[in-house]
Amino acid sequence: MRRINSEFKTANMSEGGHRITNRDYFGYAEMEDFACYVLADGLDEDPGENSARLVVESIIRDFTEAPVMRRGKLKRYIRRAHTTLLRQKKGMHLKASVAVAVTDYRKIRYCHVGNTRFYLIRNGRIAERTLDQSLTQNLLEKEEIPLDEAAAHEERNNLYSYLGERGTPKIRISPKKKLENGDLFTLLTRGVWERCAEQEFLAITDDAKEPEDILNQTEDAILACQEEEYIDNYTLAVTFVNKVYQSPKKRWTIKQVLLAVLPVLLLVGGLSLGLYLRHRNIREKEDALARSLESGETYLMYDNYQKAAEEYGEAKRLADSLKRREDSQEADRLKKLAEQILLADAAMAEEAYEKAQRLYLTARVMSGEAGNAGSAYIKEQLEQTLGYIEVFDLIALGERKEEYGNLKGAVAAYKEAKEKAAALYYGAGKEEAFEKQAAAEEKIEKEELEAEAREQELRELAAAEAAKQQEEEAAAQELLNQQKANDQQNAIDLENQGNELLGQGQYESAITFYQAAQAIYNRLGLSELARGIGGKIAAARAGMEAAAGAAEPDPAALNDGGVG
Repeated sequence: MRRINSEFKTANMSEGGHRITNRDYFGYAEMEDFACYVLADGLDEDPGENSARLVVESIIRDFTEAPVMRRGKLKRYIRRAHTTLLRQKKGMHLKASVAVAVTDYRKIRYCHVGNTRFYLIRNGRIAERTLDQSLTQNLLEKEEIPLDEAAAHEERNNLYSYLGERGTPKIRISPKKKLENGDLFTLLTRGVWERCAEQEFLAITDDAKEPEDILNQTEDAILACQEEEYIDNYTLAVTFVNKVYQSPKKRWTIKQVLLAVLPVLLLVGGLSLGLYLRHRNIREKEDALARSLESGETYLMYDNYQKAAEEYGEAKRLADSLKRREDSQEADRLKKLAEQILLADAAMAEEAYEKAQRLYLTARVMSGEAGNAGSAYIKEQLEQTLGYIEVFDLIALGERKEEYGNLKGAVAAYKEAKEKAAALYYGAGKEEAFEKQAAAEEKIEKEELEAEAREQELRELAAAEAAKQQEEEAAAQELLNQQKANDQQNAIDLENQGNELLGQGQYESAITFYQAAQAIYNRLGLSELARGIGGKIAAARAGMEAAAGAAEPDPAALNDGGVG
């Protein structure tokens, strides 16, 4: 009944500006007892998906299924929208900024991630507002830049938190604020607050009679500089709170109260008490569920996966008892993720690094399905595991090189393993690689000494062999010289015998001895002596011819004698 007994009037505009497509999206749902207003600003350029629309539809859908203003519920609605962006497998990495306002027509609560803004305006001033999660806002809070420069500062869109980020977004949720007649609240994207300063915007709202008046005048202010400056997507939603819901108050007399209460008190007393106790039990379980989910998220944030698994296990038990299917699935998914990381950590502690790597890879997939919870820790552990595996692979490579006798190659592998282990602060791996490197270097030194000793021994053997050969060659030469001397003496003796025979007129025998001596001189290379023998042979032959001529009878004498 609260909606029809209050008066909330909403209007909005959303334009693309100078962009080809409009990446902003606004949606709202005004129900019987609650209303929800959601504005998102897409931070990506994916042509296939509108990240802002996905966020708004996700939050509106969850809110209409369970309209509440509790912090835990609203936080889970926004976190589910964040998960929706992460689960989009096609196209670019989807990102969005979002602001949400929820009301029960009496009070309002707002929450946001990024730099989409919410203003609650009362009596011509901003009574409540969001603070951008940007570097510019940080500089503004540190008073490093003046307020009037913030809207145009170069880092105004440099966000440190947004939906779709590779981690857990920092969701800011306000306390409940009481609404008053005449209030107005707005949701606006950066395309509005960049081009329409707060004071100018407040002046516009001060004179407006209807939400459309604010929309029209704000758009005029935005487009006033469109010829000189770039106009981004701009979206503005304005809600006039003309009348806040007031609970009906009737004066009852004591008699009327008694007449109304007493007849039914006995009838429904027990039932009412039972229903109250049941309702209180449900509320207590719901509060405990919210606490367990928030505690689990906190433990995940600080990498305490044992406690996170316990909290999410308790959250799943409570969600199952409350028949909250989505909460149960979410708690179960995060519980299994925490347990998977614990298994991987255990394998890491046991130095089963390949097993740990497989478990962390599975955990990374599970993290992607759970909004990237624990992704930074998993990435760090995977890098460390990969480094450890590389250290042991290098040590194994060194061992194989040692087996094949390549000690220098083994030393190089051990040295690389030692340096990588040192870079990873991996003491055990560094020590093992150092010991193996030292052992391999010792082997190399020993082999070098043995090789040097073998070379010295071979040099000594070669020197001895050369000396022996030299001695043998000297002996052979001496023997050869002696043989030559003997042969030369024989030739001299033969020559002398030839001389004696020549003197005795035994020319033919002399020639034989001369020829034998000449042959020996020629064999010995004594050509001068050999030529000298040649003259004596010629003399002997001449003697032979002379002797032959004296012995032969004169034919004339023979004829004379014969005649007589």
